[in-house]
Amino acid sequence: MKKYTLLFLASMLVFVSGCGKDEFPPLDPAKSRVYSLSPVANSKISGTVTFTKNDDGTTTVLIELSGSSTDVHPAFIRLGKTGSNGEIVITLEPIDCDCESGISIVKTLDDGTPITFDELVKYEAYITIHQNKDHLEVIILQGNIGNSSN
Repeated sequence: MKKYTLLFLASMLVFVSGCGKDEFPPLDPAKSRVYSLSPVANSKISGTVTFTKNDDGTTTVLIELSGSSTDVHPAFIRLGKTGSNGEIVITLEPIDCDCESGISIVKTLDDGTPITFDELVKYEAYITIHQNKDHLEVIILQGNIGNSSN
C-alpha cells in the first residue's frame, strides 16, 4: 500500500508541475521586457519572448509559442535586425512544443562574454526560432529585441 501511495504522490507531482499556462501579475518594466515574435513565410505560429532580470545577475528568457508543431524548435539570439542573417551570439534552450515554451537562464554570450539584463535589453539583436534541429535553415518565427526593437 505504501508503494501505491508514493506512486500516486509522485504522479501528482509530475501532473502539477506539467506544462500549464499560469497567469502572472503584470511585469515591472525595470525588471522585464516582452517582445513579439512574428511568423516567417506561412508558419501561422505566433509567440512572445520575455526577458526577466534575476537577483543573481542572470536573465531568464521565456519563449512562448502558439500554434506550433510537435517538433522541438531550436532558438537563438543573433546580432542585428531580423532578416540580416546575423551571427548567433546566444544559443537558447530549444522550445519543447508539448508545452509550447522554453526557458533559458542567460549570463554570458556563447563566447563566454558576460551579459546582464540591462545590457541584453539594449543589445541590437533579434531572436530566431527554427523548425527543428535537422532544418536549421528554416526559420518559423523571429523578432527584434533590445535596441533593434525600436
